[in-house]
Amino acid sequence: MLILGCISFSLTYAADTMFDFESGILEGWTVLNQGGGVSVSQEDKYAGSYSVKMVSDASGEDYWSVQLETPLITTKTSHLYKISFWAKAIGGGGVIRLSTESAYQLTDEGGNADRQYLPELNIGGNWAQYTYQDVYGSALRAGGSSMKLRIDAGKIPGKTYFIDNVEIIDLTPDLEEEEFVNTIPLAKEHSKFLGNIIANNVRSNFDTYWNQITPENAGKWGSVEYTRGNMNWSALDLAYNHAKAKGYKFRFHTFVWGSQEPNWISSLSPAEQKAEMEEFMNLVAQRYPAIDYIDVVNEPLHQPSNIRQAIGGDGTTGWDWIVWSFRKARQLFPNSKLHINDYGIINDPNAARRYVEIVKILQKENLIDGIGIQCHEFNLNWTSVATMRNVLGILAATGLPVYVTELDISGNPAGDEDSQYLMYREKFPVLWEHESVAGVTLWGYVSGATWKTGTGIVESNGTERKAMKWLRSYMASEASKVPNKFYETSSVEVLQAPKFEIYPNPASDFLTVKGETVEKIEVFDAFGKKISVNFKDEMVDIRSLPKGLYLLVVDNKEGIFTGKFLKK
Repeated sequence: MLILGCISFSLTYAADTMFDFESGILEGWTVLNQGGGVSVSQEDKYAGSYSVKMVSDASGEDYWSVQLETPLITTKTSHLYKISFWAKAIGGGGVIRLSTESAYQLTDEGGNADRQYLPELNIGGNWAQYTYQDVYGSALRAGGSSMKLRIDAGKIPGKTYFIDNVEIIDLTPDLEEEEFVNTIPLAKEHSKFLGNIIANNVRSNFDTYWNQITPENAGKWGSVEYTRGNMNWSALDLAYNHAKAKGYKFRFHTFVWGSQEPNWISSLSPAEQKAEMEEFMNLVAQRYPAIDYIDVVNEPLHQPSNIRQAIGGDGTTGWDWIVWSFRKARQLFPNSKLHINDYGIINDPNAARRYVEIVKILQKENLIDGIGIQCHEFNLNWTSVATMRNVLGILAATGLPVYVTELDISGNPAGDEDSQYLMYREKFPVLWEHESVAGVTLWGYVSGATWKTGTGIVESNGTERKAMKWLRSYMASEASKVPNKFYETSSVEVLQAPKFEIYPNPASDFLTVKGETVEKIEVFDAFGKKISVNFKDEMVDIRSLPKGLYLLVVDNKEGIFTGKFLKK
């Protein structure tokens, strides 16, 4: 990231720009309308020593009655951008909007609708970050090679604002970049995994991209026990053993599902059906003792199990058959994370709410550890990012991690390379960057070998399609180094150690180290390289660190403590 104070010439940058006003002057910025006053101030600030103070005219009610314009910002035509800033309004009740110098410097993602005037934002009385990324259901796209942004703060008469850390982030890494450092697999140094399926063989380039495994069909009951009493574990062994050998998370898919159950099960009595399901679950538990995640029940809203009456039926909860399934799984797999999984969720807030009703029933007995959403192309292709964010918020409100379990995107028409690339660029970051999404699994990646036509992102000869080139570039960028609130090393807010404690974790600006005299503080990145940081008055300054995982080493007379922390 390039951090700038104030400058008087056009900017050229590869990805991100932040204006933090730490030079103490407004050089390069233009005060278009003074209103009640515009200045760099030390009265209040979000970070550092300075912020911009803007006071609206006491009698004016026009946005532009107090207006401040950025220096010229170099953009890349058709790239997507996120714009954010920190602000507070004295006494609350403020209103600010951002605009551009001229029309079509920003547009909707399709390049058709002008976004010169962005929606107004209600500014509260405490410091908060305000972001423009999804505007009127579409991402923000650069219409040309440069733009100037304007902070319009004159709507509320006599209102005083403080503004800090104005940031413009390019969300579209260049496809032309061929070499990406430290991105094998793609989510190697991230707080969440990026996985894929394995069918009957491990492709030679699988480990180049992915670090989590789900068996495509090998774990389904009908695949394992196609003939009653004759168990075929070969493909499941292959996927499981590869995951364990590589240290990847392994998802078992699936136990209770109304599709791909063995045909012979329908001819049995309810008691026999229940006994056969229990036997299947027991055999899996005995053969695979280190399963990380289990799709206990798959597609309860769309393909409920055909033997559900045998394992509880509707019962008192309306979903007793699901409760039985999770109770049995908890008994047999005490060390695995138990999940529910379904499609038709990411595109439908009403379905998400119904889904959550089942989740809450399971939460009453502490039976569920995560929520799976499939996100197949027949749902995701046609869903706006606004709806996606709404649904993710509904699911996140349960307090459980959300897993994207079966992602594929085909484009429109299916297989169109440009359309697929644009859809990945628009929608993948919405899923990946949500703090409650703990991992993403694609449902295949090789053209001609995926469940849905046109969803491959690598050709069978190894050639990467545009969507994969973008995905590889995105995962190598700082934009992908986002927090995961359920990441194992950051699930506890305060890391305890002899005689001192370190918090918060994740952290954005400073780590606090409290306790006995600390003799030395060291920070190392994920590759073992020592990073220079300032430590003073119990505070470790990590503002200059890129987002990602780090190792903290604290040395005092009691010994050495090491622990991971996440810079968000």
